[in-house]
Amino acid sequence: MTVESDTRASVSLLSLWGLRPHEDVRLVELSCAGYAFGRIRLALFPAPLDRSTRRDAGQNAPDAPTDVGPKALDLYMAPPLGSAAQALIAAGCRPYGGPVRFHVRDMDTEEVMLSGPEDVSLLLMVGHKHPAHAQREPPQHAHTSEVATVSVVTADLAATRRFYVEGLGLAADGIDDRLTGVAARDVRRLFGVTDPGDVSLVMLRDPEQPSGKILAVQFHGAPDHRLQNPMRPGNLGIALFSTRCPGLETLRDRLTAAGQTEYLPILHVALGDGMPARVMLARGPNGELFEFIER
Repeated sequence: MTVESDTRASVSLLSLWGLRPHEDVRLVELSCAGYAFGRIRLALFPAPLDRSTRRDAGQNAPDAPTDVGPKALDLYMAPPLGSAAQALIAAGCRPYGGPVRFHVRDMDTEEVMLSGPEDVSLLLMVGHKHPAHAQREPPQHAHTSEVATVSVVTADLAATRRFYVEGLGLAADGIDDRLTGVAARDVRRLFGVTDPGDVSLVMLRDPEQPSGKILAVQFHGAPDHRLQNPMRPGNLGIALFSTRCPGLETLRDRLTAAGQTEYLPILHVALGDGMPARVMLARGPNGELFEFIER
């Protein structure tokens, strides 16, 4: 990935995030070949934090692999998958789950899970047979694609559908399956889950974009436990999902109609590029925290 911007968070943005408004927070935005979707924004705080959104890898981990909330950043890689995984392991990542190869409908996928910096899980994929609308090939000079998908563990697929389809306007027109037997076992092993049971997968996406997708995963029979530290700015790991929005009031009405009412007032802030914007934070049904930006 390449650096797109390197700025400091404004007082108004920090206030919106519920942080000390005069703290010196450095923000670095990364892209894959300048692509506008699937970017990563890193936030560096002057004092180390001890609050992680998800820690479910290794012994004595406080969170379980099936706890409801954001699970992993999913990136495409060129085959062979083993070579790509070894390169990241050499850079400090730890093996977590897999590798596994499984089929969902007519899709053929090979995946491995690594635990990366700040305990963020990275799901590396080789799409041996994926539809073109769901996969953007990594540029030749890049090791991975942009963040193509974010995996989110859910215990309520109906509420998740309402939020993303009726509220955000995404489509559930791809993967929408309940896996049993060997396929379910492979997915559970990939996600670090040892208990047996069925697994439901629902892919939610913008029909116009191959990236920015949400993969909702439900482990049937797992307890409905939430992460100890839900997503919030200041957490180590995955803290915030950020996306553009053409009209915040319309979006808020849609979210309310879909049964989602946990959102904050719309505020005027200055973003990292110094340009003004209106921003609203809203929570999804699985503890997801979204930052919706209207320029």
